[in-house]
Amino acid sequence: MTHIALGYDGSDAARTALDWVALRAAREGARVDLITVTNMVTTNYEHADRELHRAEKLLHDLAPGVLVESHRVDGKMPNALVEDARTADLLVIGMHRARPVRDALRGWMPQRLSARAHSPVCLVPQDWSANDQPVTVGVDDDPSSDEAIMVAAAEAAASGVPLRMVHAWSMPTPTLEGAAALLASPLQVKEGHRKILRDAVHRVQRSYPDLDIEEMLVADNPAAALLHRADATSLLVIGTHRRGVLTGGLLGSVAQDVLGQVACPVMIVSNER
Repeated sequence: MTHIALGYDGSDAARTALDWVALRAAREGARVDLITVTNMVTTNYEHADRELHRAEKLLHDLAPGVLVESHRVDGKMPNALVEDARTADLLVIGMHRARPVRDALRGWMPQRLSARAHSPVCLVPQDWSANDQPVTVGVDDDPSSDEAIMVAAAEAAASGVPLRMVHAWSMPTPTLEGAAALLASPLQVKEGHRKILRDAVHRVQRSYPDLDIEEMLVADNPAAALLHRADATSLLVIGTHRRGVLTGGLLGSVAQDVLGQVACPVMIVSNER
């Protein structure tokens, strides 16, 4: 039985995330933990308990028969939530798209959570609505997306929708100057990236032979390639190098570029999980 932890604070985004969790839990009979992070100085515990009770009742109504537990934990975000959800298979939170680098859970950055969590993290935008579009996963040219690809395949198979595998490529920047710079032709570069995508597809097909797979090789940067297809996506799955917020901002992070830009849930999966 899948163990889902839902960070909940009673906001609109948190309630939308609860809807997403209910749909998923009802599909596969998951166990759900509702977690509210509190502060001994600023939190009204009675109000927090009432919100949790209402959320637990709503989840029972939306997904009858699903095992639901709720509790609050004192601490600071995101560490308190990450540690409390250490044993979960999936950690879910809601996020306001109007604040692309700040989510609904008391103003902390979602990238920090995804960098520290022990499980995949799913960020559900407050304007999400259910659809039967494919699950989309970004295929990187290094192993950082390997686990994300298999998680996305499992999500697509369980949902009964196709898996869209997107791999972006571009011509490399030459490292030498003048006549000594020997560049591969665009055709050679493209074929090399096509092989990366085909190898990833074959890995999925070995585990999910009946899964409908859409292959997309795109001449673009990874974030743009995913954003252009996000409107026709039920779930966007992205791998991560666990760079965190500051390093990701310096080195480039696909998740950091797409969060707040898409109306579909974004699941971030570390290859170290």
